Amino acid sequence: MEKLFAISSTGKTEKSFLDLRFGKCMNIVVFNPSTNQFSIIENPFREEQESSGIHLVEFLKKQGVTSIITGEVGPKVSDLLEKEKIQLILLQEDKIRVETIMDRIKP
Repeated sequence: MEKLFAISSTGKTEKSFLDLRFGKCMNIVVFNPSTNQFSIIENPFREEQESSGIHLVEFLKKQGVTSIITGEVGPKVSDLLEKEKIQLILLQEDKIRVETIMDRIKP
């Protein structure tokens, strides 16, 4: 199965920084390391008061995402990711650019 990564991002380009907040992040970069292609999606759930992370996981699962890279998730999101068999990669580097993360996961 092909790996597809979702990276939480503060902006709309690969030069943007990792957003440490998953459910409330501004954008999601969906990256396919085997083709080196990515797309940037505005987080449609970031304004929701509750369950923004849950809705975002469900949305990304429909996109075929197999791994999520972010700074933190809540316990409900963590449980859902485990149930859905979606890998969670937590980074604590708030000043790391999305392009640097993509470079790290390229084959």
